[in-house]
Amino acid sequence: MKKTLFMLLILLLAGTMVFAGGQKSAGGNETKIRIMTRWSDDAPLSKYFRDKVAEWNNQKNGVTIVDESLSDEAAYLDKLRSSIATGNQPEIFCEYGGSRIQDYVQAGILVDVQPYLDADTAWRDSFLNDLFDKWHFPSTPGTYGVPCQFYAVFLFYNKAKLNDIGFSNPPANLDEWRKACDALLAKGQQPMTLGEKDNWRAGHFLNNLVMKSYGAKGVTDIASRAMNYDDPRMLALYAIIKEFNDKGYWGPNVAGVSNDTEDADFLTNKVAMRFQGSWFIPQITVGYQGDINNVGIAPFPYINPAYKDSWQGGTAEAFSISNRKATNDIAMKVVKYFTNTDYYAGLEAYCKGGIYVSKFNTLPGVTIDPITLQAKALLTNAKEFRDDIQTYDPESHMLDTVRAAIQGLFIGSTPDQVAQEIVSKEKVK
Repeated sequence: MKKTLFMLLILLLAGTMVFAGGQKSAGGNETKIRIMTRWSDDAPLSKYFRDKVAEWNNQKNGVTIVDESLSDEAAYLDKLRSSIATGNQPEIFCEYGGSRIQDYVQAGILVDVQPYLDADTAWRDSFLNDLFDKWHFPSTPGTYGVPCQFYAVFLFYNKAKLNDIGFSNPPANLDEWRKACDALLAKGQQPMTLGEKDNWRAGHFLNNLVMKSYGAKGVTDIASRAMNYDDPRMLALYAIIKEFNDKGYWGPNVAGVSNDTEDADFLTNKVAMRFQGSWFIPQITVGYQGDINNVGIAPFPYINPAYKDSWQGGTAEAFSISNRKATNDIAMKVVKYFTNTDYYAGLEAYCKGGIYVSKFNTLPGVTIDPITLQAKALLTNAKEFRDDIQTYDPESHMLDTVRAAIQGLFIGSTPDQVAQEIVSKEKVK
């Protein structure tokens, strides 16, 4: 019932939103295009993005980009949803695709970007293969996002700290990971930090447990409820999260620690390991306190060896354009500015590495960091990628629902309680 009411509101707003946004300046000659990303922090990728916004605006070409970015995911998503509910969302915004934007697509809120892709085949073909799947919908022909960020989740590790406990190689599977953490704790060292104050962190941990246990089929089974969230196989994964917390592998007060602290703890050598997306590589290259050659990178440890080459990853985010006739073409020019090969070649040079959505040539004289080179080599063995498992769920609320529920594991909830909290909120039984 709530979803029906939401759709009615969206459909009503879709007919009026052409008048929102993209406003002319007082002089009438300047168009403002608002853009909303999560790139407002001090990460190199975010700084580069802001530099390119300034570069565009300094051209004074009659279009001003207004950056409305927020780095905190929960705040970002709340702001985006509320702005869409009032028909005043930015002309361009980042989303994760899949079921999360399906209602917007069906309501006509988003621009079909396929005609723009087809009109500029050089730009269209500059993207890596198979990045648009989450922006296609069987019920509505077209493409509703332009990929802007690729990622894969790795295990980053401090070589010296692991060597000190007798690990010449990083842990390849869950049992080895436990042994490494136990050995570090025995030496009085914190194995890892988890910034669960930002609840996507444990969400990503669960994603990887699913992929490394059941592969992409597990994601499909969860979305179809062939394996529901109270299935014993899922309970076993929640139990792993609780085990890691209860044993202190992630340090104390996990629920009160932020992702920023998690960043800092690894960069300053406080901890030995960290699982994180490939977007962390540029932060290491510019912010690691020590010899960067001391940092290693490995796949997330597997549980079932049959799925050791299954990864959380793919297109992290894409730019979607709000469907307003007066600004669609202008907004697309801005999107192309932030997704062309020149942009990504410059980003790679700025970050001294990284993994991106585009096929481009490294600029002359640019040396790529050793971690990026390792990451690219590891990804050649990847057999399949999947994004957050709830991205493929027909119920768009499930990303928030699951993350909120598993956060309870850090404050006393049992795996059974987590499962019941999730399934109690499912609309499709």
